[in-house]
Amino acid sequence: MTETEILEMKPGQDLNIAVAKEVMGHRVIKDENLGYMERFKSKNDKSSVFGLVQPYSEDPSIAAQVIEKMEEKGYKDAASWADFGSGKYTEAEAICKAALIAIIKKRQKTAVSDNILRQALGEDEEDDD
Repeated sequence: MTETEILEMKPGQDLNIAVAKEVMGHRVIKDENLGYMERFKSKNDKSSVFGLVQPYSEDPSIAAQVIEKMEEKGYKDAASWADFGSGKYTEAEAICKAALIAIIKKRQKTAVSDNILRQALGEDEEDDD
């Protein structure tokens, strides 16, 4: 998923699924009868339960969970993401898009750093086979 693809997404199912997977770290499955479900894990024990994918990009109170999760991941500015896009997006949509973009940027940065480290150590990517 690219930044452009994220910015072009509309609030709703696809954006909610992306947030459930990429931001919340939940497994998402499609149930024949219920539709898309995400797996919620208990913080206290190893139990989990599946529930409908939450409307992260549509409901500001649910999008608050995205802010909380991103703050847990070290994104201290997540509380200000409701303003992402300078009014172009709804509050919930802005939070979700900003979170997804932050995650892909971090992945890209990590990939570049890993590549530089491999080169510095004299390891070729072909050696991974």
